[in-house]
Amino acid sequence: MFQNLHFAIRKIGAGLAMLTFAGSYLYAQQGPVAGGGSGSDQMGETGYHSWQSQSQEVGQGKNTHLSKNSLTCNNTDPGSSPGDTGCVTFTYQGQPVTYTSVRGKDGNIWLQQNLGSSKVASEMGDEASFGDLFQWGRWDDGHQLRNSATGTPTTPNSPDGLAGSNAFIIGNPDWWANFADTDKWTAANAAGITNSTGVDPCKAIGQDWKLPSQAEWTAIVDSENIVNPATAFNSQLKLPASGYRSSSNGSFTFVGKRGYYWSSETSGLGGKYLYIGTVIANPSAGAMRGQGSAVRCIKTGSALGTSDIIRNTETVGIYPNPTNGILNIKADSLIESVSVINMVGQKLSNIQFSNNQINISSLSNGIYIVELKLKNGQIFSKKVIKN
Repeated sequence: MFQNLHFAIRKIGAGLAMLTFAGSYLYAQQGPVAGGGSGSDQMGETGYHSWQSQSQEVGQGKNTHLSKNSLTCNNTDPGSSPGDTGCVTFTYQGQPVTYTSVRGKDGNIWLQQNLGSSKVASEMGDEASFGDLFQWGRWDDGHQLRNSATGTPTTPNSPDGLAGSNAFIIGNPDWWANFADTDKWTAANAAGITNSTGVDPCKAIGQDWKLPSQAEWTAIVDSENIVNPATAFNSQLKLPASGYRSSSNGSFTFVGKRGYYWSSETSGLGGKYLYIGTVIANPSAGAMRGQGSAVRCIKTGSALGTSDIIRNTETVGIYPNPTNGILNIKADSLIESVSVINMVGQKLSNIQFSNNQINISSLSNGIYIVELKLKNGQIFSKKVIKN
């Protein structure tokens, strides 16, 4: 008799709850409360809704997840223009969910939602858009839920020791404390788990989805001009300030104020992530692998071709492409600056823009991003091939 009921639990006082019924019930859960915060290495309402309801206190771990697919999705990719949206349907926490995808100004297709969220963010502090907080190298095993229980490290303290564990690992030693630079967060499923490889949670969407690399975070940060939480939300990705969860005690910090988004790459501290602070966005920040950070997925092979301009609101020319040296650069508006970025996300300081040209003959053969900033504030990015 309850198959066609959907209910939300909303806390209205100590020990009291209000139940609201509507739609189709799938499942609900409510967990323990955590609060407070700890330090981190900081420098280094449109769309398809999957989690339909959450409590007002999701940011501090008091969340109730209710899953419902509200719109039909045909797994259609976004169009070629920045801001075009599509959708994807996949299984998360054992339930079918539908998320919005979007074409970023870097030319790639991204999720427009954090894994575990109920909706695309409507503001940077939109709690329903925060989603879950994963530890580096781990997957959708339940540890990432904001109300998950905490636990001590497994034996072995690496991905191959996690079988049956859904706790958020805290304490000393830290999760996956004995790590190496060669460790990977790329396995497609449980069959690929080893002592040096964890399952990429984005693979649940499909094998052509993955965690972004540092270079991919760098490209989207630059092309979207992300410099703080407000600009992160205003980007095509609608990145909310979801905060992070401490590896020392499981508490939550900077929820609604700053953003922490894992990449698939290792760092000297454990793992790299995109840090979005009040005055900086750093795609090469590092943190211990036990830190709980948000996951935003990117679709591989989805970038626009070398002939595509990422913004198309006015005419920009970058040619010839491919090139073996001189690139001519022209735009309808005055050009303020030109930057060249390599595939590891580094801006190259030895390239000078003069007489509407740059000379990249000294660069190694390969693919680069040429970024133009115009006097009118617009930013363009284009892939070029040096041969």
